[in-house]
Amino acid sequence: MREKEVPFEVFEVDLKAKQSEFLRISPAGKVPVLVDGTTKVWESMVINEYLEERYAGPNLLGDSPGQRAEVRTAILELNSTYYQPLAKLAAMLYYGRERRDDKRIQRQLDLWDSYLDCLDEHFCDREWYALGHFTLADINLYTMVRVSQGFGIGIDGAKRKQLQSWLKRMESRDSVKRSAPASIPAAAELGH
Repeated sequence: MREKEVPFEVFEVDLKAKQSEFLRISPAGKVPVLVDGTTKVWESMVINEYLEERYAGPNLLGDSPGQRAEVRTAILELNSTYYQPLAKLAAMLYYGRERRDDKRIQRQLDLWDSYLDCLDEHFCDREWYALGHFTLADINLYTMVRVSQGFGIGIDGAKRKQLQSWLKRMESRDSVKRSAPASIPAAAELGH
């Protein structure tokens, strides 16, 4: 929304005790949720595509069907495959949906750490995740990297120089500066 300069208000949701006014908007309790007039949209990818179609501003999905397919495929791969270690960590450490198991936690941390190495290679010959310019795929990946920092997985600039360069490009964007939280709670602070 900041990329397209769409004005908005934020409603903070307590994920452990979702407020009744939020549940009236999102009965399944899904976050994030976007309310635009009478339209209610949830799921990050759907929200992003809705905003892309609804509002003018920079094209973040691609100009042609082929480009849009490339960005959508990148986002689906990020969400369905690569994000899984972080989702499992969240289920164990934050939401309590899965039994905390130190071996499983370490395995998920190791999987994500390996993926960060793959990302570093990915950025060896490109500045952005898809299409050669900033897209919704970069926004999606940025949120994943920031969440991983909450689990104590940093981006070691000496080890992952290309990924660190991409992260700096992301964090230099005005929209990211205005949107990104100053800090993310560490998994150790989550109390499970």
